Amino acid sequence: MAEQSITTLGDFLKAGQTDYQIFDIGRRLTEISQEQFDAIEHQQQPYPYPIARQAQIAVLFQHKSAEQPPYLWFLQFPLDERGLLNLAARNQYLEYVINALGHEITGELTEEQQQQLQRNPYLLTPSETQRAALHAHVQCQHNLSPSIHFETAEAYLLNPNDSLDWQNIGLQGLHDVAARLMQRNDISTAIAEHFASYPGGVRSPLAAALEHQSIPAHLRNALLELINTEDSEFTTDALRALASTSDEPKVQKQIASLIENANADQLVVIAARLWPVLSEPKILNSYLNAISKLDETLFDALFQDIIALPTVRPQLLSLIAQQQLSKPVQQALNRLKSQVQ
Repeated sequence: MAEQSITTLGDFLKAGQTDYQIFDIGRRLTEISQEQFDAIEHQQQPYPYPIARQAQIAVLFQHKSAEQPPYLWFLQFPLDERGLLNLAARNQYLEYVINALGHEITGELTEEQQQQLQRNPYLLTPSETQRAALHAHVQCQHNLSPSIHFETAEAYLLNPNDSLDWQNIGLQGLHDVAARLMQRNDISTAIAEHFASYPGGVRSPLAAALEHQSIPAHLRNALLELINTEDSEFTTDALRALASTSDEPKVQKQIASLIENANADQLVVIAARLWPVLSEPKILNSYLNAISKLDETLFDALFQDIIALPTVRPQLLSLIAQQQLSKPVQQALNRLKSQVQ
């Protein structure tokens, strides 16, 4: 590692002569550019995808010249009340890593170094879905082969009425398929046709996989038609599968029409995966009215979640300042405020 000033994680990775990528894995899988991550590390902007007041990231890196497999770190750092990265925590993490690895960021680890790194309090243990989504995305992005589970998932999703038992489908296979839908028109067309008829044991994990990947327009349109069905499970799964399209006007209009009658699960999905729709003040106001009808614990959790989002917070504070909230919402906020004081 070159002798130079290291004050950020980005500095450390660059000094180690690595090619690296940063991904948010807390809300939905999203790559963060090196420039944006540099701004986050210098507190020039809030972390864009906070979850429970934390930044949950994956760092994928590989030495620029050495022939070795890539390394993958899963990390979580606290955010302050403004959504900015907690620099004391980030600096402590760097101290841990530099003490453990010294100048050999991509060198082979000794048992002692591995134990030192494992004692690091900022390590994140990702869920099976988070890990599968990232693996599928990276393999596809780098034109690498999918997992051994891909062919079984592909075969079932193309022909669900065939003799293949859906219980033989691996979770990684569904994520591998989801990551390739922009290149595989045949599979996305089949999913658009069969999504509602897949058994719940396939449809729900498929929806969870689609949350993290881009989908083509014809699949988006088919999912939009399912949003207003009477079956609430179909609606919830369709909402999740539409996560990557939540900044599109057509999708925002459809979700706006749903919010008033959405159940608790659907309102949670909207905040967690489709939050860009809440940047529009009318939709945000409808959403606040809807969550004010939920129990107090869930209202508090959802309100605190959305007010932490940098793209929603200004509109939410504006609604509060202009006293444009309904009486039930105002009462719920007064109760929450009294608990905080």
